[in-house]
Amino acid sequence: MEAGGSRLKAGMTVVGRAWISPPGTLAPSAVSARLPRLALIAALLTAVPGRAQDDSGAFAISGIAVDVAGKTAIAAREGGWREAQRKAWPQLWSRLTGAPAVNAPKLGDSALDAIVQAIEVEHEAVGPNRYIARLGVVFDRARASRYLGASARMLRSSPMLLMPVLIDGGTRTAYEKRTIWAAAWARFRTDSSPVDYVRAPGTAGDAVILTAAQAYRPDRTRWRSALQRYAASDVLVAEAMLVRSWPGGPVTGRFRALHGPDDEPMGGFVLNAASEGEVPAMLDTAARKMDELYTQALREGRLHADEDLTVSLTPVISSAPDLGVAVRGGASIEAEIETPTPEAASAIEDKVRIADGVLNTGLTSVAYGGTSRLKIVYGGGLEQMRYGLDQLGLRLEQTGGRWRLRSRRTDEAPLPRPVPPVPVPMPADTTGTTEAVPGGEGAPGPGIPGPQAADAVPPGL
Repeated sequence: MEAGGSRLKAGMTVVGRAWISPPGTLAPSAVSARLPRLALIAALLTAVPGRAQDDSGAFAISGIAVDVAGKTAIAAREGGWREAQRKAWPQLWSRLTGAPAVNAPKLGDSALDAIVQAIEVEHEAVGPNRYIARLGVVFDRARASRYLGASARMLRSSPMLLMPVLIDGGTRTAYEKRTIWAAAWARFRTDSSPVDYVRAPGTAGDAVILTAAQAYRPDRTRWRSALQRYAASDVLVAEAMLVRSWPGGPVTGRFRALHGPDDEPMGGFVLNAASEGEVPAMLDTAARKMDELYTQALREGRLHADEDLTVSLTPVISSAPDLGVAVRGGASIEAEIETPTPEAASAIEDKVRIADGVLNTGLTSVAYGGTSRLKIVYGGGLEQMRYGLDQLGLRLEQTGGRWRLRSRRTDEAPLPRPVPPVPVPMPADTTGTTEAVPGGEGAPGPGIPGPQAADAVPPGL
């Protein structure tokens, strides 16, 4: 596909209907020749390889193959993008609703143009009359939701802690260090999946807690502690084993999708890479296929949270006596917050820190442009802390077992001041005490014999 046309590099991204292309790959006149209905920006920007910008709030479908002919290279590319949108929409609808793709609402090209946020070029080859590419389509979450309807919220898993375990050279690794398998999952867009993946940030604490050995332990006590730390309900172990024929030669990848502390198998598959350089691409494909296995298990009702890991301790805690602020001071929760920019994250953290009832706070997981997690340590009771946040215009609410902190809307009434807990009365201790009674100061109380005179003689002596 090189002859007679421009060879465009893989990894180029189309953002906001504009081309982001390496300099010199396409003349500006060719860009301005695009049809007006696509509303493309007629300008060439600096090359930014990788994923679309500002797409954190979007749904994404990747790996769409197109092969389209046209009168010109531009017309062929346009037809390829159109074809990718038409193929991606039923896939998105099926993944989010759980219904067959053939039942997806039929949308015209103009409607698809309105809900598609960006086109990602994973690989493409352009000829004078033909366009062959592998594309990704990024849908705008808000606009696409109008066509998804309420059914899109029916298929959604509980928050699942993801454990990407890599077996390479006889060594198992999870979060002990950064691996190419974990990197593949970092590139995979989890927000386009009905499976609610929870990925650890990869801190030093994660390297100690989320080890490869822990991934295969059935101990519920250990898992309950780990899942509470990451605000998850269960665990998914995504296992990848790489087998090399010889150094630099073909690589075979064997993959298993496991669920829960007992490593219940959800499915598996085998992929091959012709050389070491193709291993990252193979792992990207594996992450997508593994997500499909988990999604299929969710549709069939096999992917659900283990009841032993989600036992609610609220009744036990609420029935305990009130022992004072000193004991409650260590209580904490983790809440999800929207952090579009680093400045917004700092502003929310500073605001929470000064709220009444909050002892300390800090970000445990940061995703600028998306959703981060904020740990809040409080004293004086949960309701008192929520009231303190509400007084600053922040509403803390719990949905599906997960806490979320957001700005209070203008149409929402402020929370009422919580009623302070009634102190538990202490039992009276009358040992060694003398109470005053009618009859004079120091008179004996009821049932307590009075003192006898020193010279008193017992009767009969």
